[in-house]
Amino acid sequence: MQQEDIRYVPIWSGWVRLTHWLMALGVLFQIMSAWAIQLGSSDYEFWRDWHMISGQLLLLAVVGRVILMFILPGTGSWRAFLPDRVQGEGVLQMLRFYFSFARFSLPNWFAHNPFWRQLYPLILLVLIGCGISGLVYNAPYTFAGVVMHQWHSVLAEVIVFFSVAHVLAAFLHDLKGKGAAISGMISGFRYFHVPAAAKKPEQASPFKGSTPPVYVSVDSIKRREP
Repeated sequence: MQQEDIRYVPIWSGWVRLTHWLMALGVLFQIMSAWAIQLGSSDYEFWRDWHMISGQLLLLAVVGRVILMFILPGTGSWRAFLPDRVQGEGVLQMLRFYFSFARFSLPNWFAHNPFWRQLYPLILLVLIGCGISGLVYNAPYTFAGVVMHQWHSVLAEVIVFFSVAHVLAAFLHDLKGKGAAISGMISGFRYFHVPAAAKKPEQASPFKGSTPPVYVSVDSIKRREP
């Protein structure tokens, strides 16, 4: 059996994780409250008011994440979303993985999934558009010939579709991969399994200017097992 090292590498800063979970909780509550409103709940005013309040808080979280993209270095920066040839190959590998129903091997990546990172800037724009259209929901304004409440409904449907797909994909990646993708957005760290003959640690780490990653031999882990 080929020996490999498990590298525990810092990926996501605390600010990125904070805004990520604020947006996730905000979207979840928006979906729940919109569903209650559509059902004609007896507490209609309660759900309507909190839908508006949480929508404004969600919009602030999204704007905060956009601001961080121009402040943070590394994986939190807007530069992390710029296309390149390597990421293009990663997108093709991810599509093979999805269309083969996970029978094709899951490619490895450092921070942003090469397929989903193409959609993140777009979904931020959708969230901002949905929030703004919600603020002027009953106003007589139009954009591209469409009134605000219709824009709000369409953008909300896009958010629901993206959210469901994102959650399913995250669980699938965590199930088929070794990188602890879900817990990485909680702790900020991910695991990387690499051959022991790889480059030296100081040469291999792509996360410069941070705490050096921890390297653990697979054989040493097995020796400590009961």
